[in-house]
Amino acid sequence: LVDAHNRIIAVLGSIPHGSKGKEWQAVEADATAAAMLCRNLSTFTEAQKHGRRGDFASRTVGYSYGNGRCKPQNYKVSGTANQNAMQELLQNDAIRRISGFQNALFNTFCHKNYVEYRDTNEEIQCKQPELQANFRNTAFAVTTFNLGPRSFSPPHMDPDNRASSWCANTNMGPFDPDKGGHLVLWDLGLIIRFPPGSTILFPSALITHSTIPIQAHESHYAIIQYSSGGLFRWRDNGFQPDKSFLEKATAEERAEREALRASRWKLGLQKFMRWADICRGDWKGTIRTAAGLDKVSDLSDLEEFPVLRPSKRVRHR
Repeated sequence: LVDAHNRIIAVLGSIPHGSKGKEWQAVEADATAAAMLCRNLSTFTEAQKHGRRGDFASRTVGYSYGNGRCKPQNYKVSGTANQNAMQELLQNDAIRRISGFQNALFNTFCHKNYVEYRDTNEEIQCKQPELQANFRNTAFAVTTFNLGPRSFSPPHMDPDNRASSWCANTNMGPFDPDKGGHLVLWDLGLIIRFPPGSTILFPSALITHSTIPIQAHESHYAIIQYSSGGLFRWRDNGFQPDKSFLEKATAEERAEREALRASRWKLGLQKFMRWADICRGDWKGTIRTAAGLDKVSDLSDLEEFPVLRPSKRVRHR
């Protein structure tokens, strides 16, 4: 999906190019079986079964910063049985292949953001070795498993995620994708068929989105990867919170910080790749950057379009 200026704002990644249908179907089936086993071996609090994103069991692992954390910290999984079940799920070969495909799509279609995510993780983990990456060679800091059994979400956004980038979402079944499981991007007016085993990347912090319920006899699971915006602020502050930075900063450093804040939206836009560049083989965007074509002059470069918003009744449901 591209905007009026040819920027790639979302990717309907489908399945790995070159994978035979039955081969990737087997990967998805193995991943679904692993998710089902994890759910059966785990216990969940009411909050974990009835959250803001819907009435289904979920588990989040990895690390984040914000929401009261004094520094980047690992998500906590309570109980030995829950910890063992989650570690088994993270070590599953099919789950790891799906994570690899999500990262490959992110790197290919949003390379500049991918590099920033990867470098930020490496720098923070170097400072805090206790932080646990969920997978080798992943650019994302957090993974949420929607463990169903019938995962579907009302219209919402994910404000803790990095606003100027993407989350990666892979559906798992079994369910009939013609009758449910669709992804709805309300601001874009799109309802997207989203079969089991397929992957979509989009800016979940900016676009109101939801998923359509599946049939009563079906199951729907998902693996979602993302990073919180707080991690990037922590790194930009010199690995400290805003308050500590401002207390120590010189007048020059404060002025530089404010200038950076004012231009953050421009820098964010520059990290989105152009479809035309991808088609020319310049998937890293190096030619455009070298030519100075990344720059956005002012807000007039952005066009306002009417958006479809869910009604209060839909949001409540």
